[in-house]
Amino acid sequence: MSKILINNKDINKLFNTEINSLNFSGCSLDSRNIKKNNIFFAYKGKKNDGNKFIAQAKNNGAILAFVEKKNPRVKIFQIVVKNTHLALIKLAKHARLKSVANIIAITGSVGKTSTKDALTHTLNQDDNIFSAQKSFNNIFGVPLEILNMPKNTKIAIFEIGMNHSGEITRLIKILRPHIGVVLNVSYVHGGNFDNEKQIADAKAEIINKDYPLQTLILNKDNKYYNKLKNKANKNKIINILTYSKQTKANFTLSKLSLNKTKYLVEVKFQNLKKINYTVNSINDYLVGNSMAILACLKATGVNIARIKKLSSLMLTEGRGNIITTKLLDKNIQIHNHSYNSSPASMVASLEIFLNISKKQNLIIVGDMNELGSKTNYYHLKLLKLLKQNKNNIYLLVGKILYKYKQMNLLSNTFFYRDTNVLINDLKNHLYYDNNIFIKGSNSINLQKVVNHLIKPIEN
Repeated sequence: MSKILINNKDINKLFNTEINSLNFSGCSLDSRNIKKNNIFFAYKGKKNDGNKFIAQAKNNGAILAFVEKKNPRVKIFQIVVKNTHLALIKLAKHARLKSVANIIAITGSVGKTSTKDALTHTLNQDDNIFSAQKSFNNIFGVPLEILNMPKNTKIAIFEIGMNHSGEITRLIKILRPHIGVVLNVSYVHGGNFDNEKQIADAKAEIINKDYPLQTLILNKDNKYYNKLKNKANKNKIINILTYSKQTKANFTLSKLSLNKTKYLVEVKFQNLKKINYTVNSINDYLVGNSMAILACLKATGVNIARIKKLSSLMLTEGRGNIITTKLLDKNIQIHNHSYNSSPASMVASLEIFLNISKKQNLIIVGDMNELGSKTNYYHLKLLKLLKQNKNNIYLLVGKILYKYKQMNLLSNTFFYRDTNVLINDLKNHLYYDNNIFIKGSNSINLQKVVNHLIKPIEN
């Protein structure tokens, strides 16, 4: 059992309690995910009230619960607070001050999780690396993962997300990272923003004068690079590492070639030396993100030759992983981008797929959510892109796309209200030599389509 940063004395001091002889192994907000010796935070949300699941948490191994309403029938130590979320943040801030880890915070509109996972992969030879799980990148997930960080962590990798102004500022105050990474800026989670510039301002909150970074890593190909660099200079961040596929930077792409399903990459480091490595993907945005990983290795004092481990990286499910399966007695490829979608990532991944698969393909596309006032603009732009590639079969799913059914913009195009209806009709669109591309916002649940495809389908 890994020892986490907080103990009985910390909790007693912060919450005026008298807890003795408890050793904590981690924390959770979900009673179903509780493990032995965990702390349970019984948060009352819009849909579920965690206070109703204290017994389940105990049965799954919890030894302490922060609650807003005590349940006397459950024999577990319960600390009653006005707001369990604020208690979680309070405890996480205290834990962070105790940590001696070198903390990396990764933000950007596209690729945060895949970059975090890839960086973790390059570092896993070291025993004391911690990586926040899944996409735990908001005001609940970040403090929770701070509390789950083992006491002896040397390097900790977090991702920082946001969907409104001020959110990253709140997270930086809790996490206090040493190294900040801004991968890119595009119109993602735009529902609370009027334009892309406002999103850039929100991403720039990672540069905070009250909690200054030791190192800032910036993508020079990002059109908001100068804006971010100027803020960094104004806040006296001395160590800025840059990377670029197009222009001179600390890490500059010097050669790139595609070999079947892998990119062969050569990067020049500060004009001093070159390093060659393989990116196990056809998604060229990962090439840029791999240079951000090189900069992270440099900033943490790790040998940048570790980047060579990317050749063995398996992409996280739903983030561009390629599945080869047998369909109707024919080997086909499923390009699985089902985890999430945005205008920038949709166009980039779809264009790459069409460039390498010249046959008639099956393209399954779901709604792109959280685009606010730009929703119609970006979906119509997507339909125009699809119209340029008339040889494919298009299955479009979701409430947003479905409303364009009567516009007759495309041939060989079929519209579905939801994923279940699409699945019921799917076998009518499968042919012997189709390669399949799947992408949409997570709420559309296109992973369900992927799971259906990799199972035997009746003729």
